[in-house]
Amino acid sequence: SSKQQQQQQQQQGEQPKATAVAFKCSRHAVMKTGNVIAPHTTVDAAAEFCFTFRYSSPAQFFDLIGRLLGPAAAADDGAASGRSLVSPPTAAAIDKLLKPMLDRPFDPHNLRDMRETPRTSNLRCHHLSPLQDQPGCSIVTDRSIYFQPASGVLSTVAEPATSFALADIVATARRYHGLRDCAVELYLASGVSVLLAFETKTERERVLSLLPRNVPCHTDASFVRDAYDGWRLGKISNFDYLLALNSAAGRTFHDLSRYPVFPWVVADYTSEELDLNNPDTFRDLTKPVGALNEERLQYFMTRYKSMEGDMDHAFLYGTHYSAPGYVLYYLVRSMPEQMLCLQNGKFDSPDRMFHDLDHTYSSVLINHADVKELIAEFYDPQAGYDFLINARGLRLGSTQTGERVHDVKMPKWAKSPRDFLEKNRRALECDAVTAMLPRWIDLIFGDKSRGQGAKDALNLFHPTAYTSSADFDALKTEEERTQAELQATEF
Repeated sequence: SSKQQQQQQQQQGEQPKATAVAFKCSRHAVMKTGNVIAPHTTVDAAAEFCFTFRYSSPAQFFDLIGRLLGPAAAADDGAASGRSLVSPPTAAAIDKLLKPMLDRPFDPHNLRDMRETPRTSNLRCHHLSPLQDQPGCSIVTDRSIYFQPASGVLSTVAEPATSFALADIVATARRYHGLRDCAVELYLASGVSVLLAFETKTERERVLSLLPRNVPCHTDASFVRDAYDGWRLGKISNFDYLLALNSAAGRTFHDLSRYPVFPWVVADYTSEELDLNNPDTFRDLTKPVGALNEERLQYFMTRYKSMEGDMDHAFLYGTHYSAPGYVLYYLVRSMPEQMLCLQNGKFDSPDRMFHDLDHTYSSVLINHADVKELIAEFYDPQAGYDFLINARGLRLGSTQTGERVHDVKMPKWAKSPRDFLEKNRRALECDAVTAMLPRWIDLIFGDKSRGQGAKDALNLFHPTAYTSSADFDALKTEEERTQAELQATEF
């Protein structure tokens, strides 16, 4: 034990070496008690935590503390001495600490075959997934593209790299990293895809130029034309056509702020049977969600006219049809940890959680702050229905009426979650929806999605919704860019 080692060192006349670090704090958070996914608990009480270094010295830890918070924050002798760590590290201190790690080059030992020929130098890179950003580096060889995760500021050994054979890439797509137009999504023959973000657009284009040229790029105009022709001729479904348009518009399942958006199609969640021959069954796809309820639209119009003194910044809808919070509203049962991450360790209030389809559709018709559309999962039975059932037994609370929030309540016409998805998909593919779908596409992806066309179609959102990569590049300070990215990704 540590005490025995210290006693032996004292008997031998040696100065005992510190093997533990103690923290005193006035507040702490408790997460995943018993390994159960649940809201984090904040404890407002004095507490002390002790971490023992069994196989190394805490000296390196205190060196890091000193480099982040200044020499006064770290104990002189490598042991705790009551120093206060109340001042957060500055951005400059963090950047200085991380720079050597981020600049660490690709390790040639990670090549699958030492006979491969590198086509690029070492490229800073980020592997992106929902609410996760793994920094590292990448290289492209004549056979594969590699991603090597950063291995930590103290590590001297490179992490194992992930490789993607160029022959396995079946499609690509240009993507965004926040507001930066510098990422690429690689679609693989296995059916999965990976999203990699580079430092600059130039580096991304360099990588794209080295990938197979005989595969489609979803963000090229030719891909959109081919998708349209296939849909017009009945060769691809409405569902697949919408997926293609979402991808062409830069939307991806790896980014909650640019998640694929699908329309509400069914407007009837109370009948015993879903009648696809009744026009009243369907939502009017010629209008944005915010304009479906005439009474609520008048409220939006009155507010819009009150902004006439600043028409460049006037808007109808202060919230958007798609945002990370809305995506996780639907997916909280299948992605609970992402929801806790987004909302500072909390689930939403039970009354505001996704628990009843009829209630949710009613909200997007009458709530002044709710104009959200749906996501692809509502029309894809093959992807499963785990987002509709509480298979993990999450403690989501109870509504003010005492109703427990558990599985999502289905409409009467659905016998089960699977039945709901199958019938919802049939509704999406029926002739009535096919006829109206181009009008909805114009609202989301076409000439009525911004500018004068959006004004004429009553489809005008808050100016934050229209921030582009060019707008971002024009910002002069890092503070402005950080604020713009935060607003854009959360809105």
